[in-house]
Amino acid sequence: MITSRHISYSPDRRGSVIVVVLWAIGISALIVSSVQLVGYRQKVIGTETLAKVQSRWAARGGIEYIIAVMADHTKNPVPDDAFAMIRDMEYVSTSIPGDLLNASYDIRHHTDGHDRPGPTDEHSKFNINRTPSEQQILISLYDMTIDVVAAIIDWLDEDDDPQPFGAERDYYLSLSNPYEPRNGFMRNTAEIELVAGIWPEYLRGEDWNLNGRLDANENDADLSWPDDEPDNVLDARWSAYLTASSTQNNMGLLGLPKIRLGEADLVELQERVGVDEVLAQELINFGRNQNSDMVQLLEAYAQSQDINSGSNNGTQNPTGGTTVPLLDEDQLRAVLAETSINNLALRLPGKININTVSEQLLEQIFFENPHFVDEIIFQRNSRKEGITSMVDLVDIPVFQEDPDTLSFVARSMDTTSSVYSITAVGRSASGGVETEITVVVDRSTLPIRILEYREQ
Repeated sequence: MITSRHISYSPDRRGSVIVVVLWAIGISALIVSSVQLVGYRQKVIGTETLAKVQSRWAARGGIEYIIAVMADHTKNPVPDDAFAMIRDMEYVSTSIPGDLLNASYDIRHHTDGHDRPGPTDEHSKFNINRTPSEQQILISLYDMTIDVVAAIIDWLDEDDDPQPFGAERDYYLSLSNPYEPRNGFMRNTAEIELVAGIWPEYLRGEDWNLNGRLDANENDADLSWPDDEPDNVLDARWSAYLTASSTQNNMGLLGLPKIRLGEADLVELQERVGVDEVLAQELINFGRNQNSDMVQLLEAYAQSQDINSGSNNGTQNPTGGTTVPLLDEDQLRAVLAETSINNLALRLPGKININTVSEQLLEQIFFENPHFVDEIIFQRNSRKEGITSMVDLVDIPVFQEDPDTLSFVARSMDTTSSVYSITAVGRSASGGVETEITVVVDRSTLPIRILEYREQ
């Protein structure tokens, strides 16, 4: 016979069950919270990663847009407008609403105390790799000294014989952290500070990252490095005036590679620059003379203008004694735009662009003759198309009165540019994340080449 028993729980046992249940609830809550925390962190990381990707590719998109504009103007240039490409680059330097999804880009540079849209023209500066005969421009820079100029020349030349007050291999190998001098062309602006006597503060000033932009940390006094004046002006010291990147332009204003005069085809030269067979042959012979210089063609033309006014005669080459071909204005413009004496296969240092050079650099170059600065600024600002050829300078009174200065300007300056530094800041609309990319691009040949790439 089965009997039943009444089972009762003691208060202590019921209390243990409650404790177990509470522990289970607590552990479950902890697990849920941990899962939620991990999920939240993954969401944050995913959002930040997405924002980073958006900002990075926005900056890249802006750079590619600028490069596309350059390529189009290199293939289809506007010969009678020196500012055509610059205006188009300015137009696309800020992303237009709708161009990008949840991101934007901004491309600008700082010059003459102002922010300007678009990339930095490396030809607005003096190329430190230019020949020693043009190093006089260096000594005109603020705070530049003779010993530093001598050290720069020693860094560039191929020998190990120091200039007076200069420095060669023995000096660099004697340093606590020794290194070899280049004894050749510098490859970028940062290399300049490796030269004896050049400290980073001299070269970079407030532009510590050499991006050509006025960044927040470069306009906040001593709150963050570098020390600066919070005046909304970027004092970039020598980096605002010196470059190692500009190069000769091998593309003509007809969208075709330039012709090297000494190796020119007679018929092609006639068709390209609009001269007859006799004059084309004279130009070829002129190009074959090792003492020839394209500036001599401009000097001969300027001299012919004086001949017509009865003040002078003769068009002899003072260095080689060879008669320089005498061209009319249209022919000279075409020859200067479409031909070269230099070996076009070499990457030779570029000239200063007279249309984009900063007023501050001009004031230093012509510190003894400020009226030349005023005239250059007036000429390029008074023409919507700018100075389209160095021939434009011949009729300017101050240059007519000083032919030597005209020759100096023609040897050190030109009206076109090949190399630009593009600093693009991409920004994500959702996360506010920013990515800055700086590239140096060369359009002297097609396709356009990227010479440097920095991302932060």
